[in-house]
Amino acid sequence: MKKIIFLLVTAIFFIGLQSCEDDNDKIIAEPNAALQIKTPNSELVLQKSDVDTTAITLEWEPSDYGVATQIDYVIEMGVAATGFETSRVVGQTNETSFSWTVKELNSEILKLGLEPNAQSDLEIRVSSSIGTTQVEKLVSNTVIFTVTTYGEVILLRDLFLVGNAVDTNKDGIANNDDWSNNATNTYLFRDAENTNTYYFSGYFDANEFKLLESKGNWQPQWGLDGGSFTSSDILGGDPGPFVTSAAGYYSLQVNTEDLTYTLDPIDASAAPMYTTIGYIGTARTGDDTGWNEDADLVQSSFNPHIWYANDVVLFDGVMKFRHSNDWPGNWGGTTALSGTTTTAGDPPAIPVIAGTYDIWFNDLDGRYILIPKS
Repeated sequence: MKKIIFLLVTAIFFIGLQSCEDDNDKIIAEPNAALQIKTPNSELVLQKSDVDTTAITLEWEPSDYGVATQIDYVIEMGVAATGFETSRVVGQTNETSFSWTVKELNSEILKLGLEPNAQSDLEIRVSSSIGTTQVEKLVSNTVIFTVTTYGEVILLRDLFLVGNAVDTNKDGIANNDDWSNNATNTYLFRDAENTNTYYFSGYFDANEFKLLESKGNWQPQWGLDGGSFTSSDILGGDPGPFVTSAAGYYSLQVNTEDLTYTLDPIDASAAPMYTTIGYIGTARTGDDTGWNEDADLVQSSFNPHIWYANDVVLFDGVMKFRHSNDWPGNWGGTTALSGTTTTAGDPPAIPVIAGTYDIWFNDLDGRYILIPKS
């Protein structure tokens, strides 16, 4: 009996000793020095002919947490006029420097929604952490990069609808009787600032649907699992479908990073019905003659507020959407590839980078998206 008690006391002693050691680790893991970027403010002009050369290398003093452990560094970039409210993570490393090629830096800047072929002031900062929420991360000073970008097509995740609650358009004929994943499936509209957020407002039948990323492919596939938004990549298998219990107009919003979604009925009875909507501008022809007339979009026969055109060749320039082939009934925006339009006053024209696209426009909420074909 004494031997058993002795063994228990010994075990408790060593558990307590280990706990003390863990506590000591937590106590001494405190930052001892500020995180400082060494690279000075810079001015850069990015050239498309130099895509594979190094644009800039950011360097900083190593963080000191008082313990020998791996330190993780995250680099953020934001527009100087707005600070880091709409910043993006543009690099992660365990080293004390990070480099971008011209192509990489140009792409990261355009993903902030900035206009190509223009000069922009950007803020960059670095934060460090050691993999535990019990130790406060360090945040560096801010440096300013004044950068002139060039135009290029940025490939981002696109999501489209599939299922028997939505339109699967085959050869110009509305069809929601099957789950075809390689027809004229309707796309969701990606947020211009948060590229993980997507919207769709439109008509749904009382049935089921899912979201796909690549025409003709069932993976990756997005849907529900136990009522939560998820994907086949996360689950390791196919998620279940969204379900609309009654036919009507709904507003769908999903976020592929936070894994959140909303699907709510909306009243679209007061929305105007248009007979024609087209796109117009220099991006249509490559010169000012593009403002002379519209190129008409196709109206979905299943979802009459959705308009589209496939395999459209566009030029470097700008464009607007216009109804009834006349002014002033036009929509304009400020961000390339996707965004929300306005009709107030004389709306701005949407910047376009030359390429071949599928064009989608929703007159219910004024959202648009250009899907690059390569």
